[in-house]
Amino acid sequence: MFATAYATFAHEFYHYGSQILFALLCGGMIGLERELKNKAAGIKTNMLICLGAALYTSASIMITSETGGDAQADPSRIAAQIVSGIGFLGGGTIIQSRGAITGLTTAATIWVVAAIGVCIGIGHPELALAWTLAVLLVLTLTSIFEDRILGRTLSFTCIVVFVDPSSESRLSVNQALTENDLALTDFNISSHLGLSTMTLNYVGHRNKNRKFILDLWHIPGIREVRQG
Repeated sequence: MFATAYATFAHEFYHYGSQILFALLCGGMIGLERELKNKAAGIKTNMLICLGAALYTSASIMITSETGGDAQADPSRIAAQIVSGIGFLGGGTIIQSRGAITGLTTAATIWVVAAIGVCIGIGHPELALAWTLAVLLVLTLTSIFEDRILGRTLSFTCIVVFVDPSSESRLSVNQALTENDLALTDFNISSHLGLSTMTLNYVGHRNKNRKFILDLWHIPGIREVRQG
């Protein structure tokens, strides 16, 4: 009897332990990519989403098993609620500012991560791993394609603190924007204790923005440059 109980425990531990490891691995791999890009949903968030989806799916299958396959304990019901529930979490990552919407990719990512967790929960870790690699390819290769081939236009915010009694620094900043093919969309200037602070909102290519930030430090009167 003890041997039977031990064998059952070992089987359950191996089965659900492997699910936990795969959920942490798949969620962590995608979360790491998001974390490196400073996105709202990073490693911990994606790991927990994948782990939670796998847990809910496994629990729904166990409920059905315990009730002898009763129609009232349909495991697909809980999986359907995972899809609905993750939508609220995804909605929280979408931000609207000055007419621009950001966070859609992060929202879509956690939606797919939940689906990967469901695959793990129903006992198909090989499918989960394959879909994880597919998501990573989409997130990395498309970013490279958009940046280097399409020349994607991104929105940036830069805060410049400077001393500019003759307005020469302002003219130099505008010139640097033009030289780097960056289009100014909005700006604000304030002064305090002899220092002026300019907040710039502009659009352009990522590489052009990096060069623009470096160019700012060569302008006389610039005291501080912060990327918002």
